[in-house]
Amino acid sequence: MKKGCLITLTVAGLLIFISAALGIGAFLLAPTALSVTIHEAPVEITVASGDSLHRVSERLKEEGVIRSALWFRRKGQEEGIDRLIKPGALVIEPGSHIDDVFEALIIDRQQREQVRVTFPEGFTLYQMARRLEEREIVSAEDFLEATRRYYEAGDYPFEAGQLYFPLEGYLFPDTYQFEMDATADEIVAVMARQMEKVLTPEWRQRAEELGYNTHQLLTLASLIEKEAFGDHERPTIAGVVYNRLEIDMLLQFCSSVIYGLDDGQELATRLLYRDLEESHPFNTYKYKGLPPGPIANPGRASIEAALYPEDNDYLYFVVGDGGHNFSREYRDHLQNVEAYRNRSDE
Repeated sequence: MKKGCLITLTVAGLLIFISAALGIGAFLLAPTALSVTIHEAPVEITVASGDSLHRVSERLKEEGVIRSALWFRRKGQEEGIDRLIKPGALVIEPGSHIDDVFEALIIDRQQREQVRVTFPEGFTLYQMARRLEEREIVSAEDFLEATRRYYEAGDYPFEAGQLYFPLEGYLFPDTYQFEMDATADEIVAVMARQMEKVLTPEWRQRAEELGYNTHQLLTLASLIEKEAFGDHERPTIAGVVYNRLEIDMLLQFCSSVIYGLDDGQELATRLLYRDLEESHPFNTYKYKGLPPGPIANPGRASIEAALYPEDNDYLYFVVGDGGHNFSREYRDHLQNVEAYRNRSDE
């Protein structure tokens, strides 16, 4: 009998140990696996008036949005979310950070006027600011100041000394639904977080394998964004950039020169030969290597092209029919340039 009791107690003790270990393991996972939602398609939930954090967490677990309802509740309680939950419907996108879910839960979602805003790929911060002002959401000045505050509060791998706008390249160009009374700081935070989601851990690791940090990756992607005529050209242009950098050759991208002519603001529509002699830091006709920062906010396709460039030996390209003509030899490039000039004169 004593032996049976011993076995029973041993098994019980083992189960308790395993349960404790699993609990500890879950909390050790918190900074990574638990802090990102796990569902694969958008999920809409409705929060009723008076719903508790416990009820919301259980519903999210049932819908397959989160891994642990217990961890979600404890995290929410630590941040005071349990006292701030607002009723209404919300849609949670796949791969959302838990902080975004918390933010959605405390926003008043009932009967608030919204506005839809689209920022095309390749828009600069200044152009984004102008669009928001045109839609009478926030002033351009407030938006640009908010980008500076967001940069100053963050931890970025670059110095802003030579940059006109520190967050240039870090706000993801997309279509957004903003509240009409949204603040500039809220808008910047949403767009910056969206770029952080696009830059997945796999893409960040790929950049490191290529020898680039996030800032350099977005700089490269912005050049591709501004030069390419379509998605089919992006990997090819990326290949040209890598080829030139590898042999320490000037990039000579007109788009970067244009960006620096008016401090990243009103972009010129025409480039003159004398502009190529300007001494601003974005003049890739004078200074080798990548410019000090992005010249626009690149989209997903350009970032992917920067990470997975086409394996080619092109060094030159010029505008052609429906795209660019690429060449390996300078003499062939001169012929393509001459052909372009002849078409322009017709």
